[in-house]
Amino acid sequence: MRRRTRLAQGCFRFRPSLRKDGGGRDNPGRDGRIPETGVRMQPQRPESVRARSGYVPKTSLSSPPWPETVLPDPAEETRHHAELVGKVNELIATGQYGRLFAVVHFASHQWKVTSEDLILIDNELDVACGERIRLEKVLLVGADNFTLLGKPLLGKDLVRVEATVIEKTESWPKINMKFKKRKNFKRKKVIVNPQTVLRVNTIEIAPRLC
Repeated sequence: MRRRTRLAQGCFRFRPSLRKDGGGRDNPGRDGRIPETGVRMQPQRPESVRARSGYVPKTSLSSPPWPETVLPDPAEETRHHAELVGKVNELIATGQYGRLFAVVHFASHQWKVTSEDLILIDNELDVACGERIRLEKVLLVGADNFTLLGKPLLGKDLVRVEATVIEKTESWPKINMKFKKRKNFKRKKVIVNPQTVLRVNTIEIAPRLC
């Protein structure tokens, strides 16, 4: 009777047990026969697996589910860009683009504005009331049929946005109250911030794109 011991990788080794007739691994027993020695069995790999040793399974990392991006032809892209710029120049030259709007960066905020809009800033500007200023950081300007985007800003010679300081005031009072019961502790603080109001006067665009 044999005992079976499991090895790594699914291999099995058979070891003969002690026999009642006194026979061992290399000694013959009473009947004069030498018992069989242990046999080690190695698992066989299928031919298909060995042939495809460099095979990579199809997963979301090896082959993403989205289609492969095909870049356009440079010549075709240049031609399309020239046609688009020509159409925009024609609209600007004829003045048939409607009312302009712009996205400007001012006082750490982005504002989408058009002509005659008001901007309320929670800060005090070092500009007197009635003075006219230029908003130089223009991120975007658009009309009914086209939109110009900056990377990240548009050139100063391409777009011009001007505004006038019309009012300097203060915000409504904010009350900060602290109270602890049975401790005779009470603190009250009134916070008032300066504010500035701007009116956007004009949004102008260059007569021709480069």
